[in-house]
Amino acid sequence: MLAVYQSNRLERLVEQLAEVVDEPQDSVLAPETIVVHSQGMARWLSLRLADRLGICANLRFPFPAAFIWDVFRVTLPRVPAEPPYDPKVLTWRIRGLLPQMMTHANFEPVLAYLHQGDDLKSFELSRRVAETLDQYMSYRPDWIRDWEAGQQGHWQAMLWRRLVASIDGVHGVTINDEFAKALDNHLIETDNLPSRVSLFGITVLSPSYLEVLARLAELIDIHLFLLNPSRQYWGDIIPQRGIGRRAGDRPPEELYLESGNSLLASFGQQGRDFIDMLQDYQVVEHDLFEDVDEDTLLHCIQADILDLRERGSDAHAETTVAQNDYSIQIHSCHSPMREVEVLYDQLLHLLETYPELVPAQIMVMTPDIEAYAPYVEAIFGTAAADRHIPFTIADRELRTQSPVVASFFELFELVESRFDVNRVMGLLESEAVQNRFGLSGDALGKVIKWVRDTGIRWGVDARDRVKLGLPEMAENTWRSGMDRLLLGYAMPSEAQRLFKGIAPYDEVEGVNAQLMGRLQTYVEAVIALRNELREPRPAIAWSQRLRRVLERFFAPRGTDEQSVQTLREALE
Repeated sequence: MLAVYQSNRLERLVEQLAEVVDEPQDSVLAPETIVVHSQGMARWLSLRLADRLGICANLRFPFPAAFIWDVFRVTLPRVPAEPPYDPKVLTWRIRGLLPQMMTHANFEPVLAYLHQGDDLKSFELSRRVAETLDQYMSYRPDWIRDWEAGQQGHWQAMLWRRLVASIDGVHGVTINDEFAKALDNHLIETDNLPSRVSLFGITVLSPSYLEVLARLAELIDIHLFLLNPSRQYWGDIIPQRGIGRRAGDRPPEELYLESGNSLLASFGQQGRDFIDMLQDYQVVEHDLFEDVDEDTLLHCIQADILDLRERGSDAHAETTVAQNDYSIQIHSCHSPMREVEVLYDQLLHLLETYPELVPAQIMVMTPDIEAYAPYVEAIFGTAAADRHIPFTIADRELRTQSPVVASFFELFELVESRFDVNRVMGLLESEAVQNRFGLSGDALGKVIKWVRDTGIRWGVDARDRVKLGLPEMAENTWRSGMDRLLLGYAMPSEAQRLFKGIAPYDEVEGVNAQLMGRLQTYVEAVIALRNELREPRPAIAWSQRLRRVLERFFAPRGTDEQSVQTLREALE
């Protein structure tokens, strides 16, 4: 059974999902499977279900592609655990095949694009081609079938046939076909399938994924919770400019086209196509739409979309909005910092105006959370106690959340830099690096003082500066500073004279000798890394080399161990 629940309110859909989840499955220990499009939606659902059910546990939140592949894996005999045509894997396969196929005349456009390009350009092209082929498998399976049948002779078709011949595995199009054939012949066993699957907040699915779900609904219960802004059929509406373009020289009314609500027609095309696709399948519909009071500007717009009407047209008169209506606001700010400051002020005003509103009910969306995260932490995190708004920043990259991962990437940026003192010593802010070289606590403060007192500023040595087109001067380089430290330990502290043109730094003596040795080990390891990482290597050699770099520079403890393990898995 394929049940579709549609509503203009996400809260209403959550209530219905809670009712579905509250019904026991065949097995008490079976996890509840809820397919979502993002981790943020999974967290929000977990909190809302816990509010309504008192507890939220034993739930799986796979993404659509992972869920579909898992269905194939447990129902068909020759499906591997990992998709061999995953874009991340396919990128490397394409990168390996391109040089072999450049002799074909049909590959002249690719050869022209890569002319005088380096390995990185070739890799980037391979990545884009892999992503495009992945889209073909989802949205144009007919092309894939034609190519494998020998039709078409352009370079993409030739590359695809070569990939299929070289990969010992099956791709999404052939597996889709096998799944449909097995269903038709009643060969699919349901023992390894969940008895119930819900899809929540999915705004779009490819036709091939939707076809699999519809066929899977013949075996198990599929519940699709769909946020639909309009309870009217809006599969045929198009923007006003599109009506004129389609009409050409004919009167637009002869085509019987309409825009319905102009805002929905302009911005809802992707959702419109997905909802329209559902009309081709036999589903059990549950309409959970709710009327909207037209008391604010936001509610007026929502009501117009809900009933597919255009306010201000001949059929629907305009509505006067109150001057103190702030339900929709647009702020023009001169910088991201100012944007966050205005956001903070507006949220404070809302929380003071509406006592029933709590921070947990507020979600702020941004297209690039990494660009705004530092400003959010600076504004929201430093507010006075009586004006503090609790907040969390979701969906950030691991690099920005883990000091270990950030330091690992900083190593590779460092070897491409001028080796300025702040970047080299900045790596030691990571506790895992401090532990590896024994430079934590008071020891770190002491070596930082030594580095500052010896005048180290940037550059490895004099020859390093020559490579940058600068005079061959050793002063204020790392070699010069380390020579001063070593000479200060070797010479008597009262010897106030130059030796071989080097001024000894006389604070290194006694027990400080071991600490100086640790600093020397660290600096030499960073300098040596530059030469190691400049040499080109095959991918597998890079994996091995970077694992050694990870072990050489990081000695994790406690929570850092998980971050290091994540890096190991990524390198593997």
